[in-house]
Amino acid sequence: MSITTGATECTVVAFGCNDDGQLGTGAKRRPTLAIDDVSASNFPQQLGGLLTEEIVAVSCGSRHTMALTVNGVVYSWGWGSMGQLGHGDLKSINEPQKIAFFEQEGLVIDYISCGGCHSAAVANDGTLYMWGETHWGQLGLPKEFEAAHESLPVKCPMPEGEPGEKIVKISCGGTHTAALTNHGRVYVWGRGDSGQLGIGSAWLKDTDDEGLLGVSRPHPLDGFNGEKVVQVACGAFHSAAVTEQGHVYIWGKEDYGMLGVGQTSDQQTPKRVEFFNEIPALRVSCGGWHTVVVAKSGDCYAFGRGEYGRLGLGDTKSRTRPHLVKALKGQMVIQAACGGSHTLFVTSDGIAYVAGRPECVANV
Repeated sequence: MSITTGATECTVVAFGCNDDGQLGTGAKRRPTLAIDDVSASNFPQQLGGLLTEEIVAVSCGSRHTMALTVNGVVYSWGWGSMGQLGHGDLKSINEPQKIAFFEQEGLVIDYISCGGCHSAAVANDGTLYMWGETHWGQLGLPKEFEAAHESLPVKCPMPEGEPGEKIVKISCGGTHTAALTNHGRVYVWGRGDSGQLGIGSAWLKDTDDEGLLGVSRPHPLDGFNGEKVVQVACGAFHSAAVTEQGHVYIWGKEDYGMLGVGQTSDQQTPKRVEFFNEIPALRVSCGGWHTVVVAKSGDCYAFGRGEYGRLGLGDTKSRTRPHLVKALKGQMVIQAACGGSHTLFVTSDGIAYVAGRPECVANV
């Protein structure tokens, strides 16, 4: 899940599970106690390690976190056993630490994303860097990168695009990745056996890695009816995109109605969610088993698995079609971020609302 901030003063706070230091508060697990006794924070805690920085974006992975400053500097913390922190080792850390690689290379970062066990960053020149677990091809690296993980950022080679075209946004899912260019084109790579890449059976033919259930190199994604894509989001097993016209396209694994199209089978290619034909979307977020769409009107719609109340609909029922989050009616929602079993909603006046699993939410 990812959240961006405006041009106002920003303080980073964290709450929820802290088994691997992913909250960045510096708290250490005491080995004599059960994990549940010490590993969670039910109240927002300020991150002292970022007090002197102006943060413009934060991204949370499965068990690690990154933050981006206004000057294009990246910090990471949490579980690091797959190299996903980008510090050149496999250590986990419980406080924000600057990723030195980017400064050493003179790179200014514009966009970040954390996935299951991998991470990504887009430099201001459109160059894409990936690091972390490589098993599913989610880093998009050439075959010569045969290690199980990359602990330092590696430049991801992208197909040659149109003149002036460059990567501007990136989204890391559970084990797959999607990139968006300034021309509105989407590239995907990584695991694809649930349809999360959206390229149909092409993943069976487009890999030179025996046994890989996906694509190890960036692959162009079509299926948007010629519309320019302005945002793309990856969940654990599904993906979605919003076009310039405000249409929502979705694809991947279908469980609990998280595709929002009322079907019971996986969707192998992008499918338009007809519900939003008359309700233009601003952005979409994909979680573990649910999806949330923020409309341009400021209303919010949720669908998918309802366990723990993660949809914000006042109950724990799953929904196979988009449903208005009535509790936020009258609020101008500008962002929503879906985690594995919770959701964070942010309004235009800077108020955050949360719904979902008690261990993951707090009184914000």
